[in-house]
Amino acid sequence: MLFKDCVKMMLKMIQVVVFDADGVIVRPKTFFVSRAFELYGIPKSEFMAFIRGDFKRCTTGQLELLEILPAFLERFHVRVEASVFIRQWVEHEHHTDPQLLERIQNLRSRGTPCYLGTNQERNRANYMKLEMGFLRLFDGVYASSDLGARKPNTDFYTRLQNEIKVSPEGILFWDDSLENVLAARDAGWNAEIFTHLLEFNKIMKGYGF
Repeated sequence: MLFKDCVKMMLKMIQVVVFDADGVIVRPKTFFVSRAFELYGIPKSEFMAFIRGDFKRCTTGQLELLEILPAFLERFHVRVEASVFIRQWVEHEHHTDPQLLERIQNLRSRGTPCYLGTNQERNRANYMKLEMGFLRLFDGVYASSDLGARKPNTDFYTRLQNEIKVSPEGILFWDDSLENVLAARDAGWNAEIFTHLLEFNKIMKGYGF
């Protein structure tokens, strides 16, 4: 088969592109774990333990961050409302890649729908949708807290796929986590690991975009 025929086949096969958020679209200079230590003296190790524990359950909708955060803050004598703390958290990590977002808008303008598939608890997911403008910049935003499963769990990919109503082979997925990429491939998706924009453009060209 000629190369140009292979390209045509890939173009026909890929119907949508799904992007991860953190590490791909969103790349803050520093994380709020460091800022929380500066502001409130919360030890980084304790904050990370919280993120890997109860917070992780918030990303699947099992717990609500506004309900569990006050007890965590009380442990370290932090005298701010949980809602204020969350606001500081999401605003601190509000850093997007404008060049990649421009590339995504170009894909959309050429008729390729682009979606966001991300592990997020509800507060940050809503912040991304509304205040980071992702509802406008993507054809759909699918957070793990809405889907009830997080990457790399198979249910995440199945439920997102059912939402966008595209067959597995019609999806091209980008994530900075190899584990998430491999899980997407196991689900039948085309999936690539994101490193930087130049490599992204090179691989996309291979898919015919």
